[in-house]
Amino acid sequence: AIGGACLVETADGCYGMSKRFFTTDAATGSASWDFSRYTARAVVVNLGTNDVGHDVHTPEFQSVYTQFLKDIRAKYPNASIFALRTFKGRFAAQTSAAVKARNDAGDAHVHYVDTTGWVPADGLSDSVHPNDKGHRTIADHLAPIISAKLG
Repeated sequence: AIGGACLVETADGCYGMSKRFFTTDAATGSASWDFSRYTARAVVVNLGTNDVGHDVHTPEFQSVYTQFLKDIRAKYPNASIFALRTFKGRFAAQTSAAVKARNDAGDAHVHYVDTTGWVPADGLSDSVHPNDKGHRTIADHLAPIISAKLG
């Protein structure tokens, strides 16, 4: 991703990773990424923190997230996809609902990861974004979840 990125592309300039994830440069949205060069076994998505400040509404967020998960699946047909609850819980219900929609569509390898309580107060750099300590704590929680699903 890129600092300040959103899930949803907004008119006021928030980079929408739902589209830019598939390019070689998220900041410019330039050339398409060649997904044949690398096959991911796991894809971790943690988006939604910045969408709040760009007036993205919950139905739009959920719809775009559901399509994003479907688009990731099209590029990585065998990967496990992990959709994380943002660390402050922004759009948590919509993220979970997007995962459920994909599960209901028959994709059992998309997982919602509830991150509630994972990051201590001193693990955030600005009350929402993890610092080095926060990232280490997140990795400590996330690694065993990914390992269990990948077998």
